[in-house]
Parts: sequence; structure tokens; C-alpha cells
Amino acid sequence: MLQQELREPRNYFAILQAIAAGKTRLNEIKQATGIEGATAYLDTLQQLRLVERIVPATETQPQKSRRGVYRLKDHYLRFWFRYVHPNRSQLERGGAQIILENKVLPEIDHFSSLTFEEVCQQFFWQSGLSGKLPFVPTNIGNWWNANKEVDLVVLGENDAILVECKWTSKPVGIDILVDLERKAQLVKPELGDRQIRFALCSRSGFTSQLIEDAKRLQDVILIDLPAIFG
Repeated sequence: MLQQELREPRNYFAILQAIAAGKTRLNEIKQATGIEGATAYLDTLQQLRLVERIVPATETQPQKSRRGVYRLKDHYLRFWFRYVHPNRSQLERGGAQIILENKVLPEIDHFSSLTFEEVCQQFFWQSGLSGKLPFVPTNIGNWWNANKEVDLVVLGENDAILVECKWTSKPVGIDILVDLERKAQLVKPELGDRQIRFALCSRSGFTSQLIEDAKRLQDVILIDLPAIFG
């Protein structure tokens, strides 16, 4: 499709591969590709809805934000540009098993975690708009600064839920909640007077200690896969 629609498809391929490899900031993309005019290529890829620019959910003027990052919208393309395109020589010569074992499987949980975040985001939108949350969301998205990030921030007019999404094989423990509470202090200045709650979404459930603590606390929600897909 790119070869038919675009001039210089090689440059577009280079940018898509860089983003798929985790180079999501404009300067990182320029350094990885050596393309100085990367902004124009990124604008075209956004118009084609292959790439999206996201900013922290708390930003009030997204278009002017300097904290924007880029990511591929389609997870099939994200996988292809991460694992297939860079390894085509080996794959075309029968090296699929080697690529699978050495490249894909060691990273697959990390690769899938972004998809899990998006599933959790859809869950919070559906729950909020159907009255299953304490408030109706006005915006849901990621949050980050130079050093820390929060997987999701669910914003309402007077409330906010800070969410960690864990696609791991181990149950989530109290340490994840403690870390999220620490990061809340960084996000708090951007939340105004909103009441802050916490939520943990887990592929593999939760430790018994965390479940007991969550029952006692009024501001912590635990969400497992059956709850998300039920």
C-alpha cells in the first residue's frame, strides 16, 4: 500500500520501523532514521491513519504540547515492522523458528502490554459511560514525564483514576500499588482539585495481601481479565 500511495516509501518504512522499535519521540525518530524532514513524513502517516501522535491525558492544549510521542495505530503493522521487516533476509531463507525463539518470544509479553493498555482503556470508557464507575470520564489516556509514566489516567470533572496495567505471568502485589501511589504525587499538580483513586488491571490476578488491602481501602479498584472481558 505504501509503495503504491507514496513517493520515497523507503523513508516511510524507516520511520515506521523506528517507531515500532520504540523510538517514539521526534528527535529519536530523526536520529534513528537520519531523516531531517521527518515531521513532514509523520504528518503524512498520520493522515493515512497509520501513525498517531499522543500526549499525556492531562494536557489541556494537546496540539501545542512538547510531550507528544508517536506510535503505530495498527497492531498488525506494529508487529510486522518490529519483527518481520528488519529480519526479512533470514525469514525468506527459512529462519522463522530462529526469529521466533530469539526475537519474538523473549519480548512478546512486553510487546503485548501496549495492546493490553488499550483494552483496559476501552474497559474504562465502557464502564464509565454505562454508570459502573463513580464518575463519567471526560478523557482517558497515558501520562508521562521525563522519568516516570502511568499507564492510564481516567479523568472526570472532579475525579481521576490512576491505572497500572500489568500483562505479566505473576500476580500483581502490593509493591505495584505503592509505586503507583508514589507516582500520583508527580501527576497531582496536573489534576487540580480532583479526587484521586487507583486501579490495577492484571492478566494474572493479585496476591492475597493486595486483595485484603484493597478491601480495606476505599480508593483502590482491582480488575482481572474475567472482569475486563466478562
